[in-house]
Amino acid sequence: MWMSIFFYYRMFSGIIRWQIDIDQFSGLGTTCLPVARSGISSSTNTVGDSMKSQLTRGKLMALGAVAIAFFAVPVLADPCLVVYPTANCIYHYDINEYYTVGPGDPLYDPLYDRGGEVLLELGSDEVDLSIYQAPGLVGFTPSSGGNDGYFFTGHNFDLVVDGFNNAPTTYVNVLLVFEPDPDWCSPLITIDGNPALYDPGLGWYYPVGDLVVTTPTGTGNNYSDTISFPIYHDLCIGMTMWAFSDENYNLDRTGGECFSAYSHDATVPTDETTWGGIKALFEE
Repeated sequence: MWMSIFFYYRMFSGIIRWQIDIDQFSGLGTTCLPVARSGISSSTNTVGDSMKSQLTRGKLMALGAVAIAFFAVPVLADPCLVVYPTANCIYHYDINEYYTVGPGDPLYDPLYDRGGEVLLELGSDEVDLSIYQAPGLVGFTPSSGGNDGYFFTGHNFDLVVDGFNNAPTTYVNVLLVFEPDPDWCSPLITIDGNPALYDPGLGWYYPVGDLVVTTPTGTGNNYSDTISFPIYHDLCIGMTMWAFSDENYNLDRTGGECFSAYSHDATVPTDETTWGGIKALFEE
């Protein structure tokens, strides 16, 4: 934000200087042109006035553009946090963002082996350490239908909200969001014994509070602090959970998708068609 303000200041001050130069130059039309005689004096002054008028209009348009840029503050995305269970889970990854390698590949590192594979970022060939934060991560599989994240079975479990970041920071007004599957399902959700709240725009959610992140991780120049909750949900076959810092306190998430965790409640009856979709999500 400070860099943006400095940039606009430099632009604005530059335009002011340019405005002064125009004023000086535009004066040439009336004070510095040769003094005309007899019949041509009116024509010469008209040319000078026309030049000054055009320069003045250009000056006003430039100042107007700078004013719009100065007051048009960009909308920043609300930061996401990592959400994962403490139970065993499989990470479903987007093949347009990640890929896996196994033993024998030059990029394979046994330190990050989960289920015989290492997950790497497409393009950089680096390990995404935020995904490896989940202690119960046991493997990877390509996602289907855009359903990325940690998948596991259960409806009574501990869920972790992780502020993993590459620098110390504070996430304010963290909200844990619940999306029932199917979306028309009316779930029963409790967080540490407290019922989830509902907002027509955001859906089911629970206010976590602020999360201060200052603890260095064991690998890389990163930091991580967490908050965990016992979660219970019922009446729906599944639940997607994710968290973000609602910095504007408006229950409105701006930005792309966040890391999510999906829990399948095997105790809820499903028809054959629905069960086929659920099994596909958990295929390794």
